[in-house]
Amino acid sequence: MNTSQFTLLTSARDLLGVLAMLLTLLFATVALADDDDEEAEERPEYVVLSQERMLENDIVTASAASGSLSLTTRTFGRIVHDPASLSHIRARFDGVVKRIMVNIGDKVEKGDTLAIIESNESLNQYSITSPMSGKIIARHANDGELTNGQVLLSVANYSRAIAQLAIFPKQRTRIAADMEVTLRLEELQQQSSISHITSSPDDKPYSIAFVNVDNGSGYWPLGAMVEGYIQIGFQEVNLALPKSSIQELDGQTIVFVKEGERFYPRQVKLGNTDNRLVEIVKGVQIGQQVVVENSYLLKADLLKMEAGDDD
Repeated sequence: MNTSQFTLLTSARDLLGVLAMLLTLLFATVALADDDDEEAEERPEYVVLSQERMLENDIVTASAASGSLSLTTRTFGRIVHDPASLSHIRARFDGVVKRIMVNIGDKVEKGDTLAIIESNESLNQYSITSPMSGKIIARHANDGELTNGQVLLSVANYSRAIAQLAIFPKQRTRIAADMEVTLRLEELQQQSSISHITSSPDDKPYSIAFVNVDNGSGYWPLGAMVEGYIQIGFQEVNLALPKSSIQELDGQTIVFVKEGERFYPRQVKLGNTDNRLVEIVKGVQIGQQVVVENSYLLKADLLKMEAGDDD
């Protein structure tokens, strides 16, 4: 075999090798495409749910419509006690403490007897009663001691508190008394309103908005830092849904649209939002029935069907 024949044979072998590799890659790509098609075909397109099962699972639908989003400005502040919720109790007449009837932590009702005092002048005994319902938070006297005008006991009712929110000059012109406020403390949230606004008592460069706090649960501790979202206006949008409508599925934002007993996942594009509603820019039409409560149950059913679990 001469040199030219050997070179030609080598080139032919190399060409065949390249062709074999290309064919292998081509078949692999086709196989992957087929697998993807099978996956797409196997993915369920909707969930079927009867009216009875909707009622059983508290699944609620509503007609998609225009809405009004709240415009808010964010502030920060602290929870403090309501001055009207704290009472420091002294004896009316100086004398000897004959008996203290309560201790720290005791709950009392308005009018309950807290202590018995013997007057220095008349030597008569008289009782001190609680001016309010609440809890004893401090005790500064014991039996046999002299009153000497000191505070004997302190009663507090912290079921009412106040959030003092800092309002800076750039916010001040847009904020007034009676505006609605959403207070947030970690996972807690409460709706209230501004009772009044004052200047800072210590010459700080902000005003203070006073917001009443319902602390009957005891979950809003005094001194805690809170966020306040003050509603300063509204924005009308063409279509809005409750935030509870929105679910995440395979990296997409979806809602469930009801057609008869079928619930279709529809990808949506979101716009502006507030603490209740979210604007829907694309994916849902006005008038369509959308699941607005417990939509996560439909998502769970869809994932079960995709996994082939019929239980």
